[in-house]
Amino acid sequence: MIITSEWTDQDTRIICDGLIRHNRSHARPLDEQWSETINVILKTDDGQVAGGIMCNMFMYTLDIDVLWVDEKYRSQGYGARLIEEAERIAKGKGCIMVITSTFSYQAPRFYPKCGYETYAVLEGFPEGIKLYRFKKLL
Repeated sequence: MIITSEWTDQDTRIICDGLIRHNRSHARPLDEQWSETINVILKTDDGQVAGGIMCNMFMYTLDIDVLWVDEKYRSQGYGARLIEEAERIAKGKGCIMVITSTFSYQAPRFYPKCGYETYAVLEGFPEGIKLYRFKKLL
């Protein structure tokens, strides 16, 4: 056996396919809705990107991976509208819950305003930074 950090795209596929096979063998019938991406973008009237949300659906749960709104457009409700649209799409595809995380210097006060509940706080990062985990039932 050899342990190495040299990695190929084929290695990635083999490992991910193996994990998916394992998960599916233990999570039926949840594999009926296994993995799909939901991305919603916010653009200005002239087509400039002003924000967006990137999510993955997995086992009837939407995981918000990235949410960003340009500073010029913050505090105008656009972040909440992006979340609402992603939730609407996910619910239409059968999702029953949304999860996400954010660091203390990002948006820990924003998600509760959108109906999210804190279910974990992880401390121990440098400079007192904390990681917050949120959930919301749809």
